[in-house]
Amino acid sequence: MNGTPSGFFAPSRGLRQGDPLSPLLFMLCTEGFAALLRQAIALGKLEGVKVAPRAPRISHLFFADDSYLILRGSLQECENLIEVLNTYEELSGQRVNLDKSAVCFSKNISLLDQEFLAEILGVGAVEVQDKYLGLPTLIA
Repeated sequence: MNGTPSGFFAPSRGLRQGDPLSPLLFMLCTEGFAALLRQAIALGKLEGVKVAPRAPRISHLFFADDSYLILRGSLQECENLIEVLNTYEELSGQRVNLDKSAVCFSKNISLLDQEFLAEILGVGAVEVQDKYLGLPTLIA
């Protein structure tokens, strides 16, 4: 306070929707989450996907207050993602709202495996999300 440290305080409420600080706080928090995801990729725990042979791997997209994670459909990657999420929750005090989360699989993964992996992640599976942020998620 007034240029000197004043001790620890614990916030008790979030921001109201539309608060001008909201986007800045989202970016600050997602930077920490993105760093954990990049670290998991560097350690070979997550792979992401490539859209072209010489393109970089994409593992996540953040926009407004949404997070879009792109992973391989394997038990090991799901467990590694849960580990990253748990670490983020411990460090930030934020929790993922699993009721507002969903998973979408490629058609290369069997229905049985889709159900199993969705259960491991603790989220519902959707067949195809038609749009994300107004854009189609799949282009045939």
